[in-house]
Amino acid sequence: MKDHFFIFILILAATAAISFLYAIWRGRNDEQKLRSIIESSPIPTFVISTEHRILYWNKALEELSGIKASRVVGTDEQWRAFYTSPRSCLSDLILKHNIANASSLYSGKVAKSKLLDDAFEVTEFFPDMGEKGKWFRITAASVHDSRGNIFGAMETLEDLTDQKTAQEELLKRTKLESLGTFADGVAKDFDSLLTAILRNVFLAKISANEEDKILENGLAVAERASLQAKELAHRLITFAQGGYPVKKIEKLDGIIREAVEKTLKESNVTANLTISQDLWPSEVDAKQIRQVIENLVTNAREAMPDGGVVDVIAQNVTTGTNIRKLGEGNYVRLIIRDQGIGIPRENLSRIFDPYFTTKEKRERGGIGLGLAICDSIVKYHNGLISVESTVGQGSSFFIYLEAAVKNGT
Repeated sequence: MKDHFFIFILILAATAAISFLYAIWRGRNDEQKLRSIIESSPIPTFVISTEHRILYWNKALEELSGIKASRVVGTDEQWRAFYTSPRSCLSDLILKHNIANASSLYSGKVAKSKLLDDAFEVTEFFPDMGEKGKWFRITAASVHDSRGNIFGAMETLEDLTDQKTAQEELLKRTKLESLGTFADGVAKDFDSLLTAILRNVFLAKISANEEDKILENGLAVAERASLQAKELAHRLITFAQGGYPVKKIEKLDGIIREAVEKTLKESNVTANLTISQDLWPSEVDAKQIRQVIENLVTNAREAMPDGGVVDVIAQNVTTGTNIRKLGEGNYVRLIIRDQGIGIPRENLSRIFDPYFTTKEKRERGGIGLGLAICDSIVKYHNGLISVESTVGQGSSFFIYLEAAVKNGT
């Protein structure tokens, strides 16, 4: 009897040991499966423990952040995925049961997921990521073991930058078209009225007594203001109708020189022209491209009220896929660079919006239409206009126009 009992105890112990070893094997196997799933995911992902230590940091996140998993796994430096200094991430707030504090950390609205309990998401802009910042939809959720206990939290990043850019471009184009329709009618009526005003100012000037200097000066001021207003009306008409260029193949060097010389004539700003001798021709509306150059050089001149030099560079470039929103091919690149006051970083994304201006005095050309017109014209030429600027150092505008050549010849 004792032998049977002893055998039973041995079998029971062996069963318990096998069950324990199986549980360990299964746990490790599950962990390996989880690791494989996270590692193979194309979505940048990290997982942290309840102690806020990084358990997993997948390859997609390594590519996005430039930070290797070996550098951060085991640390509480998950903030390095997004930020330049320590702070809580969405996954940290979930583990702390402190989602209510999210509004102080994120400018976007943190919302509960419609698909999962214990999951939250937020769309946020990160200005320090990429060349010009990136938009991400961040989703974070608690992670449970087989018994339902929380052992950590997972956070993923979905890059929405291209989607946001497309939405902004569509919204901007819709605004431009609506504003253009309105501006066309108003500007034409305004131009007709100004023509009548100028005609009567001219008659009053030639009829005024030569000794009546006050009247003469007043009429001269009225004439200048009317001419400036008339030019504004012409800009509005161009803005409304100039979106559809009448293009033909042109040599750009003459257009560039003419526009720069005209704009800087009798100015304390000089031009440093560097134009490639073999500059490729381009299929453009010469009048519209001349207007773009004049607007940008005018801005450069106004950014240097005490005088200076504006660099104007025209060169041939062949692009791959490294320039966003620009197809692969041959382009003429025009760079207009000043050494002026520069543009604050927070304004760079808005400078091509209609009626946005950083100029304190709403003088001639300072109503915020110039760059909107440039942007519209270049886009209708299937080109690209962009800007780089540093406050106190100056601004550089880049224009890409399709070259009328093939294979660089």
